[in-house]
Amino acid sequence: MTTRVRKEWDELLQKDAEAYQQAVDLLAELERERDLKLEDKERSVALQQKANLDADVVARLRKERDKLRQTVERLRLERGMACEERDQAVRERDEAHQGVSSLWVDLGALVA
Repeated sequence: MTTRVRKEWDELLQKDAEAYQQAVDLLAELERERDLKLEDKERSVALQQKANLDADVVARLRKERDKLRQTVERLRLERGMACEERDQAVRERDEAHQGVSSLWVDLGALVA
């Protein structure tokens, strides 16, 4: 082999080695990008699952809140009715006391 051919051969081998290294580097970069995309996808799925769970919790809590509001309203109504019944009982007691007082006055007048 002549010196010139040998030199061209060495240059081609050097370019081939550089091209091979670039291909290896590109493949490694593609693998990293694929891994990052996979991680992003997994993270996205996990976030969606968490969002779904959170939505379920929110729905359950809203139902509980609505039930509690209904219970509070029912208790307010029951309290109002109990107050009315108490007021009626107080009026009836007062009327009964007035009736008893009147009977004592009439009895005192009959005895005297």
